[in-house]
Amino acid sequence: MALTIEVYYSFQSPYSYLALDNIYNIERDYDVDLLWQCYSAKAAGQPITPTQVIPEKLSYLIEDTKRYAETYQLPLLFPEGWPETEFDPGRATRGAVVAGDMGVLMEYNIKLFSKWWGAGENPNEEKFTTQLCEDLDIDLGEFLSKVSSSDTRERVKGIYKRGRKFDVFDTPTFLIDKERFVGIDKIQFLRNRLSKMGLEKVAAKK
Repeated sequence: MALTIEVYYSFQSPYSYLALDNIYNIERDYDVDLLWQCYSAKAAGQPITPTQVIPEKLSYLIEDTKRYAETYQLPLLFPEGWPETEFDPGRATRGAVVAGDMGVLMEYNIKLFSKWWGAGENPNEEKFTTQLCEDLDIDLGEFLSKVSSSDTRERVKGIYKRGRKFDVFDTPTFLIDKERFVGIDKIQFLRNRLSKMGLEKVAAKK
């Protein structure tokens, strides 16, 4: 049986966007199953205490993400006024749950992240969702109905509560049993751990 790795990620996080390909490569290279947990306090309806933005930390984050974007040859656009103002993650986060049920989560993640952080598009605009469903070849009405359902909202809350239970505080976070690997820069540590566990696929060794 393949090892399950819980992947806590957020559409609000530029690091989750930049790490996406490397995360999927883990499943390609190792005998593991990735359990994608779209994680957002705001989408889960949790009260959020405003925190002071430290200018030096913010300027470094922008420098750092731009380096990753250049390295991975990915476009990166920050929403105007970010992080004080940001796109509401509710629909996108609930959509990930629905996309998983529909069997198109990988495509959903790739396309939504690309539109949000690569093209700077607002995920809550009607044309955004219409185009996304067309690209995924899924029914728009069915998708929107499931996204707005009480069941989907409760599942998003459940993912958030589970993450808090295991002390998830940032994304991307990778969870093996109760061990956490936090951040895009810890992916190599995770890969090293999986190699030591003998989980590397034969094709990946060549």
